[in-house]
Amino acid sequence: MYNILIADISEYRNTLKDFFDKNSYNVILCDSAFSAISKLKAYDFDLVVSEVQLPGDNAFELYEYINKNYPFIPMIMITDKNIDLFFHRIFEQGIGNVLQKSIDSDEILSLSQKLITKKNIFGLNNYLDNIIETRRLKIRKSIQINRAVSLIIDQVQDWNLKISSLMTLRLILNEIIINGVYHSHGFTNEKLKRIPVELPDDKFVDIHFCRTDDAFAISIVDSNGILTKMKILESINNVIKQNLLIEESITTGEDISDFIEESGRGLDLVRKLSADYYFIIKKNYRTEIILIFKNSDGPSDVEKTSLKIIEDLG
Repeated sequence: MYNILIADISEYRNTLKDFFDKNSYNVILCDSAFSAISKLKAYDFDLVVSEVQLPGDNAFELYEYINKNYPFIPMIMITDKNIDLFFHRIFEQGIGNVLQKSIDSDEILSLSQKLITKKNIFGLNNYLDNIIETRRLKIRKSIQINRAVSLIIDQVQDWNLKISSLMTLRLILNEIIINGVYHSHGFTNEKLKRIPVELPDDKFVDIHFCRTDDAFAISIVDSNGILTKMKILESINNVIKQNLLIEESITTGEDISDFIEESGRGLDLVRKLSADYYFIIKKNYRTEIILIFKNSDGPSDVEKTSLKIIEDLG
């Protein structure tokens, strides 16, 4: 049985406790960072779940304490706020998992189990139950990307699963597969210059997509494993800062073209517009981005700002 420490002063902690209780976790509650530190000294925990806003020291100070004294314990932060408002703190401290309330029970339970065990972190079958059918594509040339995106969308439609925003899904897939072909294989300059590339014979971007009765999921994999948690956080943080610059320039009329970059937008689109997603990393081995669209709802135009990065440093 795994031990979970939940630090939250609000009544929502009882909802979280109920999620974990029903799945045979042992849960201890506390209502402040100070209390959480006392519990950490007294008990062995496998995971800490903390509200960002705590009495006294907030969850960032708690994260810093855990990272220094118990670096083997993973932590999930939760909040009802848009995390872009404090993403600079997330980036500075290298925080990989922040969920925005209200939280789906399957989402937090799946994430918690994988953060604790680091087992079964790769592959669509570990994120979606009762898969009926799976398809696969391999991409070696940048000129294949648009065709691959169209094939995926056509297949989802043939499966009679609803896509609420074709444009959003096409945009997400296009950006992520481009990143997999270009950035993951050392062709960043070629991407910026929009130069077509072809990967070596033993290299490719692997795409799997599958369906259940009421959901579909897509996995984009590269086997170089050069993506890291900090690269993801840095990319997203840069996009957030650029968005603020753009908003300010609209008011001031200042020319900010020299400060705007293209990189990072694909990762940010996944985070904000996918129904559910995971960034999964094992250094120098494999990188996988999994997109899950449950209940036939497809990608949404309503932005969410949660962050989910599963990194296996072993």
